[in-house]
Amino acid sequence: MTDGNLDTQKSRAREWFRSLQADICARFEALEDAADRPLYSGEPGRFELTEWKRGDGSEDLGGGRMGLMRGKVFEKVGVHFSEVYGTFSEAFAAQIPGADQSEGRFWASGISLIAHPRNPKVPAA
Repeated sequence: MTDGNLDTQKSRAREWFRSLQADICARFEALEDAADRPLYSGEPGRFELTEWKRGDGSEDLGGGRMGLMRGKVFEKVGVHFSEVYGTFSEAFAAQIPGADQSEGRFWASGISLIAHPRNPKVPAA
């Protein structure tokens, strides 16, 4: 596999996860919009998106976008996208199968989701 092909695959994965984050946020907001009174009061929640960078800023190590919402159905929801990369320490790389093939370099992207409904009888995710 050439580096160009790998870069293309990373780009596709990054864009897919960012799109997935946006889709999940939209679906949570739709649940907030659909919640009727008298069970739920207040305004429907909306996500606040905040970009972040990994590390102290001295080098590019990736980052992501946090999405947080507080609403009438959900006490708190977090849908976070990340794309991080860098180099493992030599000691840690020695414990990771295959790390020697990349000289300890790594790249990872994905989302995390945490949802806490206001209703204590509805399971958290």
